[in-house]
Amino acid sequence: MASGDKSGDGKTHIISGTQGNRGAADTDNMVTTIRSITAGRVVVTDGPGKGKSMDFHRGTNSIGREAGKNVIVMDFGDASIHRDNHAFLTCKDGVCQLHDNGKRNPIKVNGIMLEGTQVVTPADTIEIGMTKVRIELT
Repeated sequence: MASGDKSGDGKTHIISGTQGNRGAADTDNMVTTIRSITAGRVVVTDGPGKGKSMDFHRGTNSIGREAGKNVIVMDFGDASIHRDNHAFLTCKDGVCQLHDNGKRNPIKVNGIMLEGTQVVTPADTIEIGMTKVRIELT
């Protein structure tokens, strides 16, 4: 029985509002995202979405166009960025690593194709599809 669950049906329940409304939780369709402290932002410097920025967090951040599957959502008209998990940006203690997830459109760092994982800094130009970005650390 879930904590505070007095229904006795053994299901997890969602309690919402001030009235204590209850309903069975649909955990198969629930998207839960827990993020830590913001580590920085990805800033679009060229291509579709130029001028936009997206925050990223300490730990592993997925990059792609689909909001439900990615932390860094790059959905601003560049169809060459894969919908889900085009790449991963992992940041810990001020060090960020970019990992290519093997999608069709390769990632470049400073004009050189990324193979596997590489440390990236704010000085680097990262190309994902037709979009060029840089990172800023906080």
